[in-house]
Amino acid sequence: KPILDYSPLAKLKKRPTILMLESLGAIDIRPSATQEQLHHNLEKIITGSKGRLIIGTFASQIERVGWIIQAAERFGKKVALNGYSMKTNFEIARKLGYIKAKKGTIIKINQIDDYPDNKLVILATGAQGEGNAVLSRIISGTHRNLKLKKSDTVVLSSSIIPGNEATIQKLKDGLYRQCDNVIHGELMDIHVSGHGNRDDILHMVK
Repeated sequence: KPILDYSPLAKLKKRPTILMLESLGAIDIRPSATQEQLHHNLEKIITGSKGRLIIGTFASQIERVGWIIQAAERFGKKVALNGYSMKTNFEIARKLGYIKAKKGTIIKINQIDDYPDNKLVILATGAQGEGNAVLSRIISGTHRNLKLKKSDTVVLSSSIIPGNEATIQKLKDGLYRQCDNVIHGELMDIHVSGHGNRDDILHMVK
């Protein structure tokens, strides 16, 4: 995909006088991961997980959800979508043609026991530690269909939104107690943020 080029703005005879720019990533000084690194790392996890793979990500990350589904198809795995917003966004994106899935790839969460653990990818909401989201219900033992196993791999493919540090740490603690394989952004590049970091903001201002 082409990278947006903002340089023509600097060449206008009458320069823009107002810049509206969100700054959630202004405190992030780490270099941004690329989509290629993200895909490489996620593919490694998808092929290497010996048990079920549970990926927590934002339901709004339509492109990532679509890519994970296609990767799962390439390696003969089934995908269960869990969480109201995850399922709703997927259905809208599929109807509009943004996500494509072969017949039989997507299964219901109550069908996961019908397949071998190493053939399952579960896409879930709640990577920010939200109280009633899927990952929190799994940890608390109140999820109807999903109880964590030591052999599961849980991936938190999301950034830490400022203000959510305590709830995300609580989520991680709960996962560590029930599962041996928890992967998050401090261990591996498994998320590319939609929010520009400090260098991105400086580039935009320049």
